[in-house]
Amino acid sequence: MPRTPEELDVLRELRAKSYAGGGVFWIGDGELGVFDPDVAQKVNAINFSDLTLPDKLADLLRGRKSTPFSWKQLREAWIAQLRSLSDGEGTGQLAARMEDLLNERLDRPLDLVWVAQEVCTRALLPIVVAGLPPADAARVLRDQTFKLTRLLATEASRETFWKAARAILIQVGAGNAIRRELRGRAAGRRSRQLDLTDPVVGLLPELGLDRAVDAVTAVLTAIAGPPGAVAACLLYELTHRPDWAARLTSELEAVSTAELYSAPARVAPVTHRFVKETLRMWSPPLLMTRPVRTDISLEQAQLKVGQRYLLSTYLIHHDPRHWKAPDTFDPDRWLPEAAHGPCSHASYVPFGWAPKACIGAGLGTTQLILLCHLMSTRYRIQLSDPETVRMALAAVPMPLNFRGTITRR
Repeated sequence: MPRTPEELDVLRELRAKSYAGGGVFWIGDGELGVFDPDVAQKVNAINFSDLTLPDKLADLLRGRKSTPFSWKQLREAWIAQLRSLSDGEGTGQLAARMEDLLNERLDRPLDLVWVAQEVCTRALLPIVVAGLPPADAARVLRDQTFKLTRLLATEASRETFWKAARAILIQVGAGNAIRRELRGRAAGRRSRQLDLTDPVVGLLPELGLDRAVDAVTAVLTAIAGPPGAVAACLLYELTHRPDWAARLTSELEAVSTAELYSAPARVAPVTHRFVKETLRMWSPPLLMTRPVRTDISLEQAQLKVGQRYLLSTYLIHHDPRHWKAPDTFDPDRWLPEAAHGPCSHASYVPFGWAPKACIGAGLGTTQLILLCHLMSTRYRIQLSDPETVRMALAAVPMPLNFRGTITRR
């Protein structure tokens, strides 16, 4: 059976203070811990109600203000595009990319955390930016891999000048690749694509090239880490809960791929509950710091511009004041009549808080259901040493010593 995860000292301390302080308390000078779900929802809604993109670089250099551009307008353009990217055809293409990536990793010893990260990140990449020339695709992938290497490091390494310089060069190379793609599409030299970069091309006159590059690279950063982190935890739960693995296999073998791709959550409700519970148990990142953008008045405290507040979906999802048996993995808590459900809708926030909640929440859930389908009907995992595998909570929740071999069923 899965063991109790290893928590960071800071997480244990914050958990204790949250229980003692009612979920809202001062951590240090100018930093407020906000671990009450309703207060977290309120603070984020106020703090980002008028979120606009930063000024254009050219305007900054000239010492003038750019025409404001609302982040909501960009989100709306992306969400509209995601409807097409997430239809039955788009979901089938995502599943095919995931299967191809798994096929490349068969029948050899693997770090399964890295497998989860690579399969998720690389399968999502064409959704963000498709049709890149091979050299530019390699630059973007190099940046993704570098970010993942840092995220998954279990020991701190000394940051030398050369390491810092290399990181900057890799990041600049990826940014230039996106810059060339945006310019090429806008000028008609490169084909328009069904991806999240294309709506940005249409907004270039208002955004400006620098803000457009920042927008696309922000989405690339979002897919480099969190989706794969949850996927690794999902594989961990599948390999450590044979009863649930059998239930998923029974359900998913009875569903055609056409049905699954058209409505994954509806046709595979058991699998959907398993995914939701994995997201509740192991939502990344564990801690998020937000700068205060506007003065905020709360019953518990007053926040001023320049201060910060700290959020944690993990602590909210594991708070016994808002969940029954919060540290118990129980996908059936999501049944309508279940006794272990949340006390309020605000208690379940795996994709963050409005208005900055993840635009790809639906797609992310779909990808995890697809991964369950692949691992339950087409592949199996043989762990190298099951007894040594354990969960740890660092930058993200992560199974340690999670090594094994993937084979075909």
